[in-house]
Amino acid sequence: FEREFADHHGAEHALAVTNGTHALELALQVLGVGPGTEVIVPAFTFISSSQAVQRLGAVTVPVDVDPHTYNIDPAAVAAAVTPRTKVIMPVHMAGLMADMDALAKISADNGVPLLQDAAHAHGARWRGNRVGELGSIATFSFQNG
Repeated sequence: FEREFADHHGAEHALAVTNGTHALELALQVLGVGPGTEVIVPAFTFISSSQAVQRLGAVTVPVDVDPHTYNIDPAAVAAAVTPRTKVIMPVHMAGLMADMDALAKISADNGVPLLQDAAHAHGARWRGNRVGELGSIATFSFQNG
C-alpha cells in the first residue's frame, strides 16, 4: 500500500500511520517542532492542524486564508514569520492546492520548511506536479471528509 500510495503522489516514500492527526504530529516532530517553537497554519482548517502542533507543546499561529480558495494566504504567512517559526503548514482545501510557488519562496527566504496537510488533496496537482513532487513533507488522511 505504501509503495502504491507514494507512486500515485510522485513521492519517493510513504509511511502509513493510524490517522491524519498522527501523521501531522510525526512530521512536525521530524521537523523539530516542540516547546518554544511556532507553526503557521491557516485560520480555516480542521482542528487537527492546530491540535498536532499543540500536542507537541508548540504554538499554533493562525493566519488568514484566500476567500476564493480557502487556502492559506501567502502574504499573511510572510507577515507572521518570526525567529521562532519552525514550520509553515499549508492545508490544501477540497482538492484545491495552496499557492505552493509563493509558499516555497517564503520557505526558502526564511529557512522554514513547509509541511503540507494534504488530507483533501489525494491526487491533486500544482502546476502539473503531484503533491509528492513538491519537495516537502505531505500528510494525508482517509477520514471521510
